[in-house]
Amino acid sequence: MFARLKVFFANQKIKWFGRFFYYLLILLLLFFMYGFNDASAGAYIYNDF
Repeated sequence: MFARLKVFFANQKIKWFGRFFYYLLILLLLFFMYGFNDASAGAYIYNDF
């Protein structure tokens, strides 16, 4: 059973899709965290630099 899982996760397509969904999840989470700010949300972080 463990050998079958190793072969499954060693597949290049599985690795690519895994990384794709991992980074897509990060981008979506960042969008939902910072994308829906209204006028009272405060200043943009880089305005004072």
